[in-house]
Amino acid sequence: MRMVYSEALMDHFQQPRHVGRLDGDAVSVGTGMAGAVDTGGVLRIQIRVGPDGLITDTRFKAYGPPALIASGSWLADTVRGLELSAAETISHQVIAEALGLPPERLHCALLAEDAIRAAINEYKEKQRAYA
Repeated sequence: MRMVYSEALMDHFQQPRHVGRLDGDAVSVGTGMAGAVDTGGVLRIQIRVGPDGLITDTRFKAYGPPALIASGSWLADTVRGLELSAAETISHQVIAEALGLPPERLHCALLAEDAIRAAINEYKEKQRAYA
């Protein structure tokens, strides 16, 4: 059975935004990983946070289906310019709705939610360690 994807999902899959890597050792960068290769996909999200607490830059890499790549792209694009507290509130439901994810691909949005929360947590841990 062929899956039908939304226009928004296909746009982020075919033209992903913010693909790449930030310097994970930098104090201003948080990295979050979610998923596993053997279970259908891996997503890494990185955020750079400015002195004002706003997310100033993002990067992602994904290995998995089009829905996972689109979820990473949409999330990396969406959290730019947000405060950490606002980025933390983005749920898998918001991601799934924005991309029109089919129910069979809801796990891709769950991985994206897990990855951004892990990136924020790592950033906060670095701030505590270097305070």
